[in-house]
Amino acid sequence: MYKLRTIDVWDTLLRRDCHPECIKLATAQHLFLGWTDKIKPEFREGWALYKARLEAEHTLAEHAKTSGKDDEYEITNVLTQWAKTVFFGPIPVNLPVRLAEFELSVEIARSYADPDISHFLRSHEAEKTLFLSDFYMSAEMLGRLLAAKGLDTLVAEGLSSCDLGLNKRSGQIFRHLHSLHAVSPDQHVHIGDNEWSDVSSPRALGVNALHYLPESAHTARLAREHLFSSRDALFDHLHRDGSSLARDAGKGLPVKQGAALCLGAEAAPLFIGFALWVAEQSILQKLDRLYFFTREGEFFHKVFCALFPQGRLSGHVLPPADILAVSRLSTFSPSMKDASIQELSRIWSLFKVQSVSGLFNTLGLNIGKFLELLVTLGLKETDVIRDPENSPALRQLFETPAFVEAVKNVVASQASLLKSYLKQSGVNAGDRIGIIDIGWRGTIQDNISLLVPDAHFHGMYLGLRPVINAQPGNVTKAAFGPDENTSSEPSALFTNFAAMELLCNSSHGSVVGYTLEDGRTAPQRQVDQEENTAYYEFVGPFQEGVVLASQYWQSYLERYVVSSNELLTMALHVWDSLRRTPDEGLVDVYLRTPQHDLFGYGEIFKRSHYPSLSTIFLSPVLASRRRQLIEFIRRVQWSEAIENAKDIGLLHRGVLLLAFRTAHLVKRASLKVKLTKRSKNA
Repeated sequence: MYKLRTIDVWDTLLRRDCHPECIKLATAQHLFLGWTDKIKPEFREGWALYKARLEAEHTLAEHAKTSGKDDEYEITNVLTQWAKTVFFGPIPVNLPVRLAEFELSVEIARSYADPDISHFLRSHEAEKTLFLSDFYMSAEMLGRLLAAKGLDTLVAEGLSSCDLGLNKRSGQIFRHLHSLHAVSPDQHVHIGDNEWSDVSSPRALGVNALHYLPESAHTARLAREHLFSSRDALFDHLHRDGSSLARDAGKGLPVKQGAALCLGAEAAPLFIGFALWVAEQSILQKLDRLYFFTREGEFFHKVFCALFPQGRLSGHVLPPADILAVSRLSTFSPSMKDASIQELSRIWSLFKVQSVSGLFNTLGLNIGKFLELLVTLGLKETDVIRDPENSPALRQLFETPAFVEAVKNVVASQASLLKSYLKQSGVNAGDRIGIIDIGWRGTIQDNISLLVPDAHFHGMYLGLRPVINAQPGNVTKAAFGPDENTSSEPSALFTNFAAMELLCNSSHGSVVGYTLEDGRTAPQRQVDQEENTAYYEFVGPFQEGVVLASQYWQSYLERYVVSSNELLTMALHVWDSLRRTPDEGLVDVYLRTPQHDLFGYGEIFKRSHYPSLSTIFLSPVLASRRRQLIEFIRRVQWSEAIENAKDIGLLHRGVLLLAFRTAHLVKRASLKVKLTKRSKNA
């Protein structure tokens, strides 16, 4: 029996489920998210902070060598040096210790006891056992880590190189041990994984050094460390395994649903990146609550919960996240200040046309009570008015006292109900509230912000088109993907915005208003069965594929400390692929699913009702045919869907596509001019 047995800690007593450097990167991301406003601009990113940490370690190691010791450093000293480098001014007194404790908590979360070490040690008994580690955490911290993994009964105490300034690489810590415990090298057995530090170095001193390198554990370690060496390698691994899981899950499903499930897994990086960005923003913006807006937000909320089951990101607690049942219809009229053309222009600036029936639906008024007034004004229920803001008939309508009074009453009633629902849902004055929706101009956010002027609303969107209406003072908006408010170039990704809405849709229907039930305010939903057919056939399985992949990605994103910025390129590629080379099932369901145009035309629009060839050919000379063609293109937009449609003849498709592309070129050129002007005036 030996007098002294020492055991290496990492990859001997303990193993990590990630690369060791992931731990430092986690601390860097924790610092970035929690103290961004104190960090110099050039370091406001996890990897930049991580590299600055390595520089601090190198500096302290060099100082140690010049003082005659080994190149060792202690974690709080490193973190102090690091913070002094990356912070603007003085660092908080307790910050280094706080960060060190955070890093220890990450080590505990990411480590596990080696499954075979206890059995191995039975063949190498000794009178005294110590752990011996070349590490920047103190022996006290390592002791706590080992105790957390139940290894304190095996090895209760030990030494860490950072406490002594001596390490195994140089051999000096072995000499120190022999002197400290009055043992000769031949009475000492050391066990560890590193070929030099744990084997060659101690053997050169006469220590019986045993190389502990179990094949399966070592192979798994190399595989985990490879995933840190390249984000491409990590993402390829996740993509491959996520797709495999989806294929297995899709077995036994109808062909179309199985394909949709697999497409969801393929598309998952777009929605995973978005959810991760939302989580980061919620910390950076110091938000109090998060609300996912119906309908698309119901799907986004599922992805968010799959990625953050514990409600934490990089050591920070995320705000409470709920679904808020709202829509443009349910929030617009409650947000109106008065019954005026000016207030309605907030809607008309978006839709350009107004059906008479749609106007009354928007206001929540029973049109039957005003039919005589409409006849007097020369209006019919089925009329569609172009340029409604300058319509003499509509102006007269809004100057009719009985109509104005009715609008005021219904607006007051609906505002009261919506305010009650918001308060009941936790929307309070003074809060910083994050809202999450698909996009595209954030008008629902605008409506709600007008009702709760003392709260700040930060909108987080998949993509943003240029805002048209004046923005309330308590509103800010940002996008994970394209944001045409900050760009001088229009984004082609928005051409399939309606298909993106469809993929993110909910089966629970659209919110049309609110009612008081048993003292609580409840949202009223309108469910369309034809729309839900598409959901159950394709959209639902697609979303299941996204969530399935999200659940698989979750632990890797946490372990390898992936930021949303690292996913952005892949995410936008997914969006672009969905647009340019769409899945056959997606095209089919997109063209078959009716679009409910509650605003504007106030009708159900069917994308598969293509303009006839005669309409297309006559459009250059007949205004009515030209208007019909333009409206179809404006409402469908996605030319790739037409290109892949199965229910249209070859010649018909080709001519219609030519019209689409011409219209897109004209629109893109016009939008580019507007964005350039806006950029110059900003």
